[in-house]
Amino acid sequence: MIGLVLDCSSLIPCGDKSEEIKKAIRDMGNILSNLNCFTIYFSPYLIKVYYTKVASELKRHRPLPPFQASLLRVLPDLMKVSHKSRGLLCKTRQAEKGVKFHILESTKVRSYNVNNAGLKDEEDKEVLRIALASASMEEKVFLVTADQDFEDINRNELSKRYSSEYQKIEIVTPNNAFAVINDILHR
Repeated sequence: MIGLVLDCSSLIPCGDKSEEIKKAIRDMGNILSNLNCFTIYFSPYLIKVYYTKVASELKRHRPLPPFQASLLRVLPDLMKVSHKSRGLLCKTRQAEKGVKFHILESTKVRSYNVNNAGLKDEEDKEVLRIALASASMEEKVFLVTADQDFEDINRNELSKRYSSEYQKIEIVTPNNAFAVINDILHR
């Protein structure tokens, strides 16, 4: 399996992004809902951010790509699961169809120290921690973001701290992610 960690900016196909990025987000949303070779990783904190911020943005956008529409439908359930006992976390769940969802335990995610990695926003730091935690379980993890802050990430610092995990992570923009997904599909 291949892991995906989706920064909030990679889900919303509108706003102050280039038309190329918006199109790539829509294209990625059209493909992801039908795939079963990816697991999307979350933490309880990221689910809360999706629920409070991303959902309201997605509700204003019509028509939604199938993946984003599916995510909107399952977000309330993901919120419930993320607040339940630890026994319900760290289990992969099938979405409505296609891609799988995996909620990591907060303690596992927080065990990765990403201070001094060049990210200032707590949500960005959480996304990076999730990518590192999921890389401990996957062969390859794609962190998908349209956020420019990830371009300035301190790769040397992360590589020193978490060499084996960081080597498995590839930070990509939505248009690069779309190309990667397409490539994997046609292998």
